[in-house]
Amino acid sequence: MVSRAKTIKVAIITGGARGIGLSSARMLAQSGFNIAICSRNTKELDEASKEITTYGSECFYQSIDVSKEAEVVSFVKAAHQFYGKVDVLVNNAGMQLNKPFIELSSNEWHDVLEVNLNSYFYFCQAAGKYMIAQQGGKIINISSVLSKFALPGRAPYSVSKAGIEALTRVLAAEWAKYNILINAIAPGHVNTELVRRDIREGLLEEESMKQRGVLLRLGNVDEIGSIIAFLASDASSFITGQTFVVDGGFSIKK
Repeated sequence: MVSRAKTIKVAIITGGARGIGLSSARMLAQSGFNIAICSRNTKELDEASKEITTYGSECFYQSIDVSKEAEVVSFVKAAHQFYGKVDVLVNNAGMQLNKPFIELSSNEWHDVLEVNLNSYFYFCQAAGKYMIAQQGGKIINISSVLSKFALPGRAPYSVSKAGIEALTRVLAAEWAKYNILINAIAPGHVNTELVRRDIREGLLEEESMKQRGVLLRLGNVDEIGSIIAFLASDASSFITGQTFVVDGGFSIKK
């Protein structure tokens, strides 16, 4: 089945059923995009799709494991077949692990890098083929301020996020000739479901996180989603290879 609305821009968003991913899907739908989202959680995908369609947009979705290249390629191909194009890719899916380095298993190390970094490679390559063919597109990669700052217990997470920013710069240079713009966003502490879970489990301390930034609060998902919407828009047409730090002043506080 191919959508008739081929003139409408299309955004693929990984981890699009909740948090920053759902916020960006909501904002892009409100801006007139048709949306394709993926996640592991079918129930959350159903609910997200229902919300997205209330804005007058179509929403294609599949439950996949982003760490599996074959599933990523199949999903991107299916989204392209449904809509006939891919204009924007938002690489947002990710996982966290808080564990002392000396206690990490090799499987735990690889699991974080598979989801947080390798999946970005899979999606960039799969969606990039269509963008190259159509001579244009935008890719927005979600990194973290922990790509630049060290917190104990976050080695694989920080390494994966630093890799995302390097990938962003290299692809921006390599694919500029195809009119593909690639940027990253490095959020600070944002009030997502994952952060709330870690607070409940005692892995994070909410007040100490608030004190790390000069604004003395956690960010909210729409404050990241709005930057994604800007980078997906025509207003960002002279920006590529950059990482936007959105951290409430975390990175300027000594």
